[in-house]
Amino acid sequence: MIRRIFASIVFVCLFQYAFGQINATYIVDGAEEKEQFRSHVNLEAVGSGISVVYATNGVDLNLTAVRLSKTSGELNKPERRERGINSGILADGGSKVLMERCEVNTHVSYADAVAAYGDNTYVKAQEGFVRVTRSGSAGANAVAGAKLRFENTELTTSSGQSPVMIAGKGGTLEAFETLGGSSGVGSPLFLSNGELTAEKCRMTASKWALAQVDGGHLTLKSNDLVTRSFCGVMVYSTGNTVNSGVAELSKNKIQVNDGPLFYVTNAKGEIHVDHNKFTQKDNDVLIAKADDWGVKGQNGGHAVLVVQAQSLSGNVWADSISSVKVVLNKKGSLSGAVNSAGNMAAVHRMVIGAGGKWSVKKDSYLNSIEFEQPLNKGLKQLKGNHTVYYDPSDPVNAPLEGKEHKIGGGGKLKPLNK
Repeated sequence: MIRRIFASIVFVCLFQYAFGQINATYIVDGAEEKEQFRSHVNLEAVGSGISVVYATNGVDLNLTAVRLSKTSGELNKPERRERGINSGILADGGSKVLMERCEVNTHVSYADAVAAYGDNTYVKAQEGFVRVTRSGSAGANAVAGAKLRFENTELTTSSGQSPVMIAGKGGTLEAFETLGGSSGVGSPLFLSNGELTAEKCRMTASKWALAQVDGGHLTLKSNDLVTRSFCGVMVYSTGNTVNSGVAELSKNKIQVNDGPLFYVTNAKGEIHVDHNKFTQKDNDVLIAKADDWGVKGQNGGHAVLVVQAQSLSGNVWADSISSVKVVLNKKGSLSGAVNSAGNMAAVHRMVIGAGGKWSVKKDSYLNSIEFEQPLNKGLKQLKGNHTVYYDPSDPVNAPLEGKEHKIGGGGKLKPLNK
């Protein structure tokens, strides 16, 4: 049942948020009425900790052409996002919410637009608009077993530290044919601590990366995405613990106007690419290095880049406390250098599978290079008039027998220090 819980704006403004109690202008409680429908109304919330609509206790709620506005009352506490509090709409307790042609607007800092929390909670929005205009506020946030899905919906955030979509820890978020983007510093399109999938979306990040993966899993398929700042996809860990993150990109059109395509720091990052069209202004495909996150001296990046049916152009490198491994599978190719600076304190490995190819554009320095085919065939998969140096003491290089080998184009595969 939907009920108004505050009789006046004055009462709402005097409200003090108490943890453990969730409040909203309109509460829809499945313990009172299992199904509820609402259409063609404007709903508003003011006051710290107060959402516009709160669906709980397994209710089935259908909203059609409803406008939800959170107009004041920021709540700058970590528990706010972890629990979905202070949002345009919050669903929990196994509730099911269908939003058709709805608008959700938040015009206050630290107030997400659409939030879902807890196992078996599901929110689906289609053919609507989500707008966030202040800092520290996400367009969507799914956490702790909940699932959010957007179809044919436009989502935008306009200020700093405001991701468009977040799959929080244990949460699942799906976006299909969505539009919009972000225009604030530190505001990616996608932030995955859980499971986040975007398909056939057209979106732009004006001042930050397309996506950040912090211990989660990101799948991008058949999207048209643009970033004008920082990098394409970053795998990282915000805390002192080094998390593992996975990003899979397939059949996308991606434009990166600043920074590398992929960036891994304070994390173990696994990145898979196939059939994408990448356009970049920077000449780095992958960088793994320490940054501002994590414990200094222990916060390097450890990246594995798996390339199949995909051409990549640019360089790959890691700093002294980081590592990279590039795997070129069938029809996977790299045109560029790996560790051209010769930093052997870092770890750089290359694996070339059947049908893979590396066009070497500068002298490169590897800890190991591994061919899945016999050596005589594998050497033909290297091209270029440059030298690739390898560490003869590394066991992976045993088939090379510590010798110098010719590669296509006049280059050499040569043991280091010989």
